Amino acid sequence: MRNKKMISVKSIITVILLIVAIVFVMLPAEASAASKYIKTDDFINAIVDELKLPVEKNTNESYISTAAAAGLIKDGEIKSYSDYLTRTDAALLLNRADEYLYGDTLDPDLINLALEKRISDIKSIQASKRTDVVKCYLKGFIKGYSNGDYATDREFRGDKKITRSGALGCIKLIRNKSLRASISPDGQLIRTTNLPKNSDLFPYILASYPNKYYEWELKYQTISRLNPDKKMKSLFDYAAPVDIDNIKDDSYSDFGFLRKERINEWVENARKHLELVFNVDYRTIDDKWIEDVLKTNYQYGTDYEWFPRKKIDNYIKKMMPNKTIVEYKKIAIDGSTLYYYNHSFYMRVYVKYRIISSEDVSIPDGNTPLSKWSYDKILLNNGYADIGGFSLGDWKEGYYNIQLDDYNSTGNIGVLCVDFDPGREIVQ
Repeated sequence: MRNKKMISVKSIITVILLIVAIVFVMLPAEASAASKYIKTDDFINAIVDELKLPVEKNTNESYISTAAAAGLIKDGEIKSYSDYLTRTDAALLLNRADEYLYGDTLDPDLINLALEKRISDIKSIQASKRTDVVKCYLKGFIKGYSNGDYATDREFRGDKKITRSGALGCIKLIRNKSLRASISPDGQLIRTTNLPKNSDLFPYILASYPNKYYEWELKYQTISRLNPDKKMKSLFDYAAPVDIDNIKDDSYSDFGFLRKERINEWVENARKHLELVFNVDYRTIDDKWIEDVLKTNYQYGTDYEWFPRKKIDNYIKKMMPNKTIVEYKKIAIDGSTLYYYNHSFYMRVYVKYRIISSEDVSIPDGNTPLSKWSYDKILLNNGYADIGGFSLGDWKEGYYNIQLDDYNSTGNIGVLCVDFDPGREIVQ
């Protein structure tokens, strides 16, 4: 009987110890969560203090009333001030604090562009808060998360909690703008560390573009290397991307102003050309494809439109019996790479594509007559394409120049050709 009582007591003690152990295990986790993240009202209090707004009483309610009176928050837009702060609400409050000090200074066109193209998960964010989120990003408070190489947008993850240290660190950026992330004129994150060796040639380096995108010769550098006796003068004969606004070309009175006004248009026109050239199928190619390609050409709408049209017609006559099918996975081009050489403009391009079908898989060499140049049956080009070796169905990656010209020197810059060079292919 005594043994049974002892067993019963031991069982009770075991259960109690187990419960105590569980409680002790749980308490540190809760304490850790409380210390890792920040409540919305605590964040508001810190912002009010940073802005040096007068507060009647040292209570959360008083701080919230002060923030509301200053326009930092609006009635009903934050569900609970005692909940942990989300990245969306942090962005909203940071942008409002910035506007309280400095006003609403961002270009509306840039805001609209960023709403459309720079935050990949913007639609997951409450509609009434999207503009504040985008403004916060454009001002360099919260950078978001990378979507991979050559991505032109970033993921914001607005519904995720923000850490206490991260949130308080952002508050330091309200007055100290030098600590904010750098953003390009078209709303992309700029990288300021681990730069390419020739970064001085470019106005900025995009965070999502790897160094190898930048680290190969510009056209005028190649010409100079191959012709060491050829004398070229900077800004007159050539201009690096960082100097492009200052070119001395009699055709333009102020190219810098023109570039700022039209660069996005030029980039999208070049991108459209590349998307068409690297996405062809002999079974479906039609008049619309022809017209769309033609519209990207610098001679479109001029007396010489017949010239690119003839090139396109000749290409179709070759690619149809060749049963050409080409598709791309990724095309990347950025306006910061625009440079000048010999009265033409160039931008560099990254393309990942594959040739799915081609009857002629021969590799032309120096003895191959142009009439039998197999690559002309595969990719459209105003010159001739030199795409190097390939195997049907295998993905190829490469860097190329796309040459642009301006027929009437009015800023209607269009595509002349893609400068293919197998030496710039990426070896897998």
